[in-house]
Amino acid sequence: MNQGVTSRQLVLLIMLLSTTGTLMQPHAQAIFYAEQHAYLSYIPVFLVMVASLWMLSRVQRRFPDQDLFESLVERFPFLGRVTGMLYILFFLFIFARDIRLIGDYVSITLLETTPISMITLTLLVMVVFIVRGGLGSLIGMSELYVTLFVLNSLILPFMLIQQINMDNLMPYFDIDVAGVSKGSWYIFSFFGEMIAVPFVIKGSDFRFKSVLWGITVAALLMMLIVVETILAVGVPIASRMVYPSYELARQLQISDFLDRFDLALAAVTLPTLITKIAFDLYFVCWGLKRMIPKVSGKVMTGPVALVGYVCAFWFFKNAVQLFRFTREWTWIGIVFEVLFPIILFVFLRPRKKDRNDRRAADTQKQKQQPKEDKQEKAPQERDEPDKGKREGPQGGELQPS
Repeated sequence: MNQGVTSRQLVLLIMLLSTTGTLMQPHAQAIFYAEQHAYLSYIPVFLVMVASLWMLSRVQRRFPDQDLFESLVERFPFLGRVTGMLYILFFLFIFARDIRLIGDYVSITLLETTPISMITLTLLVMVVFIVRGGLGSLIGMSELYVTLFVLNSLILPFMLIQQINMDNLMPYFDIDVAGVSKGSWYIFSFFGEMIAVPFVIKGSDFRFKSVLWGITVAALLMMLIVVETILAVGVPIASRMVYPSYELARQLQISDFLDRFDLALAAVTLPTLITKIAFDLYFVCWGLKRMIPKVSGKVMTGPVALVGYVCAFWFFKNAVQLFRFTREWTWIGIVFEVLFPIILFVFLRPRKKDRNDRRAADTQKQKQQPKEDKQEKAPQERDEPDKGKREGPQGGELQPS
């Protein structure tokens, strides 16, 4: 059974999936091609994802009591399972990639002498226990840590005032459209991972207004971080770094008494990244449960996590391979984040019989409601005259003499 999700929680889930991976990797590549106008690369990505999630929200309205996995399997038993398994494999790869990405990040920023295999294994143990708590655990962590991440991002510009150089954005209006398009290409696959949300929540909870709020806030937040990186670090340096957001944090200086403030920011950001990995694992286990009803999602968390752990080191030998694969990965991302939503929007509709049964049930409920209201009013009208009789000077409470 799907857990209910409020509008605020839906906004935070959208932000969790769209900001964490994007913050880690593709900003350097976007800055390399779009230079000082890299923040504009988010505009095409924003428009495409709004269109994709609008189509999925329309699909969800056709199945208000089901998530997309369930509606696919029920409407098309074979093709629906094939589509669901493709999405599961897609997010299994994302899970393996995120494990390796965050393992490298922690190894560089926090634990330089610890083997990366031990770092990722430790993260994996935490992720498994989070996922076994269900979607409620993920929502609770996103409400806490995504909010903290947003506050840190909004406070950061005030702490970087001394390091900001406005000349890094010049020339302001000489926009390289081709470079901005290439930047959008590298950002798209990471930002579009929010496509997973309608697969784990039921249709009645997937409200497009909340989704639009989440995409808008996430895009504006990422644009702000890109602008901060360009202003504080500069295009030549930021475009050649693996983690430009970490270099941005290293620019912080709180007077002369607090050194390495970037470690505190990295430690605060880490729980948000762990929550993102946990959602990837939850998506895979939830999808397997929907595709194979006899499979227990909780039992599958451990084996699926170990498969992702092995694939993280099997697919990528080092961080450089992970960094270069972003260009080719966008082709795969377009299939699952644009092409499949269009196909689902066109073909995934309830059967006519189910549609007629739902309409009949709705009309019957509407007819029964006035009858119930009349039945409730009738005893009340009978009780009112009796109540007036009893409340005279001789009935009810004793009257003062």
